Amino acid sequence: MPARVGDHDVLMERGFVGAFVYQIRGDRVLVVHANKGYRDDVVAALLDAVDDLADADDLGSIVRLRPIQVPGFALDRAALLGPGHTHFFKNTPLADRGMQVIPVHRSETVDGEEYEAFWPGVIGKNLAVRHHDWTREPSPRADVRHLDDGAGGLYRRNRHSRRSSKPALVQARTVLQRDLPVLPDDVRLSVMDVRGRDLRLHREWDRLRGTLQIPGKAEVIDVDISRLSAWEVFGPLFGGADFEPAALEAQRPPEHMLMMRVNDRERRRHDGDDHPTSLEECLRWLDALAPLDGNYLVFAGRSEGVVQMRWQGPGEPRLWLETPEPAHRRSRGGYVTRDEAATMVRTLAREDRVAVDDLGDLETVTWDPGTG
Repeated sequence: MPARVGDHDVLMERGFVGAFVYQIRGDRVLVVHANKGYRDDVVAALLDAVDDLADADDLGSIVRLRPIQVPGFALDRAALLGPGHTHFFKNTPLADRGMQVIPVHRSETVDGEEYEAFWPGVIGKNLAVRHHDWTREPSPRADVRHLDDGAGGLYRRNRHSRRSSKPALVQARTVLQRDLPVLPDDVRLSVMDVRGRDLRLHREWDRLRGTLQIPGKAEVIDVDISRLSAWEVFGPLFGGADFEPAALEAQRPPEHMLMMRVNDRERRRHDGDDHPTSLEECLRWLDALAPLDGNYLVFAGRSEGVVQMRWQGPGEPRLWLETPEPAHRRSRGGYVTRDEAATMVRTLAREDRVAVDDLGDLETVTWDPGTG
């Protein structure tokens, strides 16, 4: 039905999937859709913001951003999708004349970005922005590239890939809070925000080290932070704020952690590599490791000392704990309780010391030829 929103004459439609606002602009139609948190003042701001763009002869295939500012509304950009490049009018008679404007945040997309990258990346599975939910909070974005030549792994197309033609588009919080703390050895990543702030990091034990390059600044900023604090330090930057160097000064105490490898048939985890793991999580795995023959845990300390344990035997398996001594082609260890194993893990994490000699009555296992 006809309505007026702000300074704009529109057609309004309401249904179980939300509110639709249509603005007729000559032979074109501009649509706004919200199914949660609809507000007239947001619609007015969106239409005002793109009013000078919507009648342009050739809007092309790019996303065009304009600022908006609505009190109490978290999103601050209007994103205009031109004719032929909207999901809403796809496969309809209006496909080549229909336009769409949606509210986004400045941390989520880039002005001039191609629609084919924007829609599947920002609206699709990567950021998974619910563009018709107007109550949502911003979902800051990061474009991630590998800087190393290693094959496969995190943010590679497949396990053989060594090069990527384009960055992976992910939620900034995911890479900063989940992925950076557990970066494998020798992996270096470039994590860039929508303004080109380029964070280049690798993990050295419990630290993330590298640089931050800000466009227009000649000098790079050195970064040396706890592996667990990347979101705390750089989250505001990826959210659209200016970088505050003082954020680098906040230091967490040294972390008690180990590199851990798990083989647990009951939980279907079979690690091929070691993974950085907090002491607390290491102990949780020790407590939970199912007593099945062949299930094992391997822990390595900062100085590469190793404590490893394995359930052995049919019937009621016993927990064998040992430390390998490759230089002598042997291991030394014995059967232990979970509590004794936990003490060995704590000592390795807190003191960087292999303490199997504290157990007493150790057995020596000589390695067979060819065992390494």
